[in-house]
Amino acid sequence: MSHEGYLLIADISGYTDFIKLHNLRKKPVIGGKIADMFEAHAETIISALLEAVIDQIEPVMSLNKLEGDAAFFFCEGDGNVSKADAIIAAMEHANQAFKEKASELVFVQACGCDPCLQSKNLRLKIVAHKGEFAIKKIRQFEEIAGEAVILVHRLLKNSLKSNEYWLLTDAFAEDVSAKYLTDFSKIIEDVDSFGKLPLNVLEFHSPEPENSVTEKRSKMYNWFAQAAYFTKPSMKRLFIGK
Repeated sequence: MSHEGYLLIADISGYTDFIKLHNLRKKPVIGGKIADMFEAHAETIISALLEAVIDQIEPVMSLNKLEGDAAFFFCEGDGNVSKADAIIAAMEHANQAFKEKASELVFVQACGCDPCLQSKNLRLKIVAHKGEFAIKKIRQFEEIAGEAVILVHRLLKNSLKSNEYWLLTDAFAEDVSAKYLTDFSKIIEDVDSFGKLPLNVLEFHSPEPENSVTEKRSKMYNWFAQAAYFTKPSMKRLFIGK
């Protein structure tokens, strides 16, 4: 059965460069152990950032699945034109939540491993589309399929130089109130298998995350904070307050 509605992917930019493990794993035992630590730290940070984003979008759209460094959401159209506006508002909240969480996690840079040091370069990009899709249920799993699903994923492979942006198809933008689109620019992208498509883009240029409280603390405190954060999840509240 075909459904019409909205599809959205929230993707963390910089993940591929953030977790460089292949060269380390080629080395002897020590390299493998270091790679395992790098991977664990990377996954912990990515998970915290994704959870912050999901918390803001999920009240408006359903989370279908996690895709490594991305979260895929959908919702059926209910004939209410304000639904797209609600999604845009959720995207704004997600942007803010991502930045706040990144600032809370500044202390992990005291670790010194590559993922922790590079965490300051992580950014959020979101693509959204409106179209038809099928919902397939196999046991307890729910799969969203169709041409629209393929398109929204391929939109992530674009010519934009920015690693922090919103990208909307015209089909989605048509349902958005004009006041939300004033800062968007019109572009044409050659999308694999779909040809040249008109799109709406809004680029951001956020500075590196800062945490004034963390900056005032000693390097020793931050070192112990990150050590506890990665080894004892129950102590997270002590260092990031949530």
